[in-house]
Formats: sequence, C-alpha cells, structure tokens
Amino acid sequence: MSVGRNDPCPCGSGRKYKQCCLSNQELGEVRWRAWREAEGVVVPAVLEFAGDTWGESFLEHAFEQFFSGSPDPEDPLTHGQWDQLFLPWFAFDFIPRPSTLRRSAKSWPRTTLAEAYLGAHGQHLPPMETRALRAGAEAPLSFMVVTSVQPGQSIDVKDILSGDVHHVVERSASTSLLAGHVVLARVIADGDLAIMSGLGPFPLSPTSHQTVIDYREAVLRPRGPVNRASVKAAAPEILALYHRLAHEALHPASPRLQNTDGDPLAPTTLEFKVRCSVREAFDRLKTLTLSNDDDELLADASWSDTGELTTVELVWSKRGNRLHRHWDNTTLGNLALSPGGLRVSVNSTKRARKIRRLVEKYLGSDGLFLRETIESVDALLEAAKVGGGSDDPADAGQGIEDTPEGRAILAEMGRRHWEAWFDGKIPALGGVTPREAAKTRLGCERLEALLAEYAWRSEAGPRSSIEPDVAWLREQLGLPGGKAG
Repeated sequence: MSVGRNDPCPCGSGRKYKQCCLSNQELGEVRWRAWREAEGVVVPAVLEFAGDTWGESFLEHAFEQFFSGSPDPEDPLTHGQWDQLFLPWFAFDFIPRPSTLRRSAKSWPRTTLAEAYLGAHGQHLPPMETRALRAGAEAPLSFMVVTSVQPGQSIDVKDILSGDVHHVVERSASTSLLAGHVVLARVIADGDLAIMSGLGPFPLSPTSHQTVIDYREAVLRPRGPVNRASVKAAAPEILALYHRLAHEALHPASPRLQNTDGDPLAPTTLEFKVRCSVREAFDRLKTLTLSNDDDELLADASWSDTGELTTVELVWSKRGNRLHRHWDNTTLGNLALSPGGLRVSVNSTKRARKIRRLVEKYLGSDGLFLRETIESVDALLEAAKVGGGSDDPADAGQGIEDTPEGRAILAEMGRRHWEAWFDGKIPALGGVTPREAAKTRLGCERLEALLAEYAWRSEAGPRSSIEPDVAWLREQLGLPGGKAG
C-alpha cells in the first residue's frame, strides 16, 4: 500500500512520512535519475564520436566483431533487440582487433572507445558524465545470476565469474526477471548507487549457470585470479559464450530420449518361429522373469478346451537399475508366446541384441529368428499426441494420480528417489554426490544452480507427486532456504 505524506513513517520512528524517510527516497530517486541520464548521454555520444572520427567502416568492423561468436546464420544487423547490449559494449568493451586491421585503419584506437572519448573530450564534460564513462570502462561485462527481485524497483545479482554482488536499481528489467535467471550485464556504480549498462536481450534459465561455472573453472581460473580485471579482459570470450547460450535457448535441441539403462530409445519388435509347444517354450523362457511362481506367471494366460497352454506373456526383467540405484528391478521387455510364434518387444537396439541371443540360447533349434522391426520414436510421440486428446468424459480421471492408491505409489517412488539422490553422483555437480558437493564452496555454488533449476521445473509444469521438495533438499544438505530455516 502507498504511504501518504502525512501518514506515520513505515520505519516506526513515530514521525510523519514527509518528515522522515520520504526525503531520503526522493533524494535516492533524484540520484538514480541523474546517474541513469548520464549513462544515457555518454553511450550515444561515444557512438557519434566514433562514427565522426573513424567512419562507417569502423562501425561495420565493430558489428562484425560483436557478432563473430554468434552461431545464428541470419543477418544480425536486423536484430534490433541486440541494441541494448551492443551500444554499451561498443562504448566500454570494443577494441579493434589488430589482426583484422587494414592499412586504412592504422589510426583506429587501441583502447576502449570510452577511454578514447575521455582523452578527446574529457576536460569539457560534466563531472557525472566523466564518472559514468570511467565507471563503464572499468566495469566488466559478465554473467550475473539474479538472487532476488523487487518488481519495478531493484534487482540483487551476483557476478558468477568474479563473485561480486550488486544491488541494482532497475525499474524495467525488474518487472520481468526472476530469481535464478542468468543475465549478461554490466553494472556501473556511483558510490552506493548501481545501475545496469547493457543487458543481454535474452535472460537465460538456471541451466546456463552450470555452463558459466564450467567456463570460469576450466578457462579463466587456470590463467590466474578471477577478478574484475580478468573478467574485463575476457570480454570477447564472454560475449561469444552468451551468443551460444542464447542461441541454444532460442533453438533448443530435441531431447535425447533414453530408457532407464541410459540407452537411446529405439522401439523394437523381434519375431521368432517356435517349433515346440507354447508350454515347452514357456518353461524354457520363464527364467528371463524374476518370478519362480508358475501360477503367478500363468495368471493371465489362455488355454485350449483340452487344457493346453495357447497364449502367455512374460515380462523380461532384471534386478536393480544402473541409473536409479534405489530401484529393486527393471523391466527390459515383453515376450508374447502363441502357437508357433514368439513376439518380443523392447525399447533399444542394445536390449534387442541381448534378448535375441537369450531366446536363441534357451529355445535352441526350436526358435528361428524371422525379422526385426524398429519403429520411429518421432512417429510414436506423434501417435501419443493424437491418441492422448480424448474428449470422452469416461476417459477423464483415469491417470495414476487420480486415485489415492496411485498417488501413494508415486509419492513412495518420489521419496525413495530423492532419498537416494543425496548419495548419487550427479554430472551437473562435477560427478560428485550432493552430500559431497555441500562440503565445498564450489560444490555449494553448483548445488544452488541445480536446485534453482529443479525449482523452475516444478513451477513450470503441472504439480506431480514425484517432483522434488527443494526446501527439504536444502534442509537435508544444510543450505540456506531449507524448511528448518
């Protein structure tokens, strides 16, 4: 709620708002506007200065260098949304590359344009514009993770590369950014007042946080201390990395579909001619299941009038699971026996090769392989879309989560999965377990990024009984933001 000038001040001083904190807020607003306007004057002034001094070819060279790391084959000059990042980059980061300079470009500067502009006009500039130019020239363009947001007012960010933290007064972007977003930005400060000068047009999801950490640890840290100066020096690499991450976010690759053993999905059907009776084939193949109870295996079988077994289905299974350590068993495929034939369904070529060897081993000369059919995963997905849109009310409410029993089963599966998660090696954590990661500074940083990603996924999709309780995970790992905290 807004506070009237004559209302009691929200700070609790007992004085009227106009006589207490209002004056400080008004002063802060005046300072912010002046600092924002100074930045808004000097950046276009540098652009005009560069065009007047070195001409159109210089500007074209800058455009080429800005987009040199972009994987987007389209003409980047038509992408107006990049202006908000390009113009401050041009003023504060762009330095012509010596290897690309032509003879006609010998007069081009070897410093940032902000420094060149200060050298030419600094003595005539208002003090605040001079401070804005120097602050921008010193501040690195870097990847920031948004830690908190006050919509319409401010953003708190942490520089993933240098570790610096900033409280940024930001009216516009604070209405669209969320905690966990990764942005490319430059923060310039005048004392305790900070604003963003240059913001990447595409905020990145928490998934990109891990990639930026990898870049810092694998590329920047081996060169020496990672600080504002080293991040500033790496501006071309950082811009190229942002171009790649933005391109991947805008053009996501198709997910790699795999089964619970980590094998690529390839729905496969194998057909065999069976020369022995269904009962004899059943007795030989039942070892592929995890049951020793014939009555259980034959519960849904079919029999002839004379009492002969005619059809039966077997579930090919194994103990445990390579990817999910808490699983008791894994279903590998299904075998359907009928007079004279066997039809086997699996979901990968690896399993298809294995089951063919096993069937030929157990049936011997009584099992003759006929054919193998591999279905298109895309076709199956399309069929699922078409078949999943029934408008019949009788089909509603039949999902596993629509019954108390189903919800209980999924809740138990989720509990077991997340309890095992603490001691499983996670690639995003550098191949260590969450418990191990929580013991180191770098591990905690990676955990924060991973948990932010989990939280985003939970909020983006429908509620599920097996989605992670991020606050509980934090509590168990002793991280801030847990339920106990």
